[in-house]
Amino acid sequence: MNAQPADILYDRSCAPAVLLFGDDAARRGRLADRIILSGGRVSASEPIDTAADRLDGQAGARIVVDLREDGGAALDGLLMWLDAQAGRVGRLSTLILTPPGLIDVVTARIADIGVRILVDPEGGELEAALEDLLAPPPPLTSDSSREEEQRLSDEVGLIARRLPPSAQEAEPMVEGSAADARLVQAMLRLRRLRGQHFVPSLFADPAWDILLDLMGARLGRRSVSASSLCIAAAVPATTALRWIAHMTKQELLVRRPDPRDGRRVFIALSEQAAAVMHNYLAAARRIVAPAG
Repeated sequence: MNAQPADILYDRSCAPAVLLFGDDAARRGRLADRIILSGGRVSASEPIDTAADRLDGQAGARIVVDLREDGGAALDGLLMWLDAQAGRVGRLSTLILTPPGLIDVVTARIADIGVRILVDPEGGELEAALEDLLAPPPPLTSDSSREEEQRLSDEVGLIARRLPPSAQEAEPMVEGSAADARLVQAMLRLRRLRGQHFVPSLFADPAWDILLDLMGARLGRRSVSASSLCIAAAVPATTALRWIAHMTKQELLVRRPDPRDGRRVFIALSEQAAAVMHNYLAAARRIVAPAG
């Protein structure tokens, strides 16, 4: 099909417009087809290095960016613009398609959940995301993909509401407890062992895997990149990034700059989440190794 914008504007002028950027012309053509089939129209289809000029004055635009390689400072500038725009628009404004190797580059500049990061999307994942992108505000509650996004937000919000209002209200936390570190490692090994005997998706629990991995990293005084945390979440990277984004928004997680690499951020537990995890581990130790 590979329809170009000029082929479709005359009969799809009322469809939501999408700006499409990517350095592979053939891939842009295929993405244009999928945007059209999802009910949108492509108002521009251009290489990424032209995006900065094209986006001038385009606040609120719907945007799809297809990344294949690291564009350096130019890419950083584009990602920061997209993140800032998303914070003003208040709805899903941008889809970024990225290979696994660029996860850390992208997440270092993208924090707002209005930008959805898709890691080599497969099956209907892209179509579902395009439907969300093209949806008129407010989101239509009848659409299953938007219901799923709201469900995720509600679940993370429920976890966050169980935290004490301040870290001071939790029990005192002793950093670097060797017993806690051993317990976290045992929990993580047991969770991976479960996946060797059952279908892993049967027990998918990315929020808990993320909290456990970050608690283990905190106790071991290790920093965790977004790409590493995606692996620890034991779900597809796209799903893991959505959980990380929502958990950050709900202040379960925090983003910290990598002091040695300005183009990367580390993900860590918030102080409140760490305090609650400490209390959980203390209670768990009493169960697995009761006194006396």
